[in-house]
Amino acid sequence: MQNVIRKENKFIDYLIFFLIFIIFISYIQGYQCKYIKPLICKAPVINSLFAENGLIENIQSLFLFLSIFILIRNFKIFKSDKFLKIFIFLKVVALTYYLGEEISWGQHFFKWNTPEIFNDLNNQNETNLHNISNLLDQLPRSLVILWCGFIPLFFYFLRKKFKFSNKLDLIILPSLKLLVVSLILLLFFLPDFIVDKMNLHPGHHVDGKDVVEAKYYDILTFNFVERLSEIQELIFCFYFFIYSIALSKFIGNNKIL
Repeated sequence: MQNVIRKENKFIDYLIFFLIFIIFISYIQGYQCKYIKPLICKAPVINSLFAENGLIENIQSLFLFLSIFILIRNFKIFKSDKFLKIFIFLKVVALTYYLGEEISWGQHFFKWNTPEIFNDLNNQNETNLHNISNLLDQLPRSLVILWCGFIPLFFYFLRKKFKFSNKLDLIILPSLKLLVVSLILLLFFLPDFIVDKMNLHPGHHVDGKDVVEAKYYDILTFNFVERLSEIQELIFCFYFFIYSIALSKFIGNNKIL
């Protein structure tokens, strides 16, 4: 059992390292392609990284699928606890919805024609709900940012002052290594959120002239990275995958291994 736990912990370490590596590559790629613009940025393999249905989106879909699979398997681990089974069931439903929306419920892979009702309502003419209205896009996104970014950190500090049940530990923070992913997410979310909500960005052009300060605001908020929202969604998917693995390390007595 201890060998299995060590292997799972090492695998989680590899996943976090892989996440940091992808973010580093996207950081270098974004900076060079926006400010230096070398010829390499025109290479198809570079352009396809963050493209629709590109490598980054496919990694997201894979990790969501694996997370759902692991969570379903966890039903056997917690078969004697109805509350945990309900929680896992709801999480499976939520991630299935997330995965379905991410791949437009299979349209990205099977290439069917968009039904007329979605053609009329969806701003990208795809078979999904999140492109129909800002509410259906931003509300679920905000809830995910709370769950993956803020709640684990708040719970970690609260746990230092208050004693919580093992069951609550299991639900909110089954592994302290998730805090690393939470911090990475907030690093890529908070600067952009603060600058946007406080309207601090000076704009890129004023009276036909480039605004020099704009570059520094873009670097501060990581907005030079191509499709910053995709980086955030990638972090979501890493979080859910690591969370699912950490959850599976619990056994029937609900003690953290």
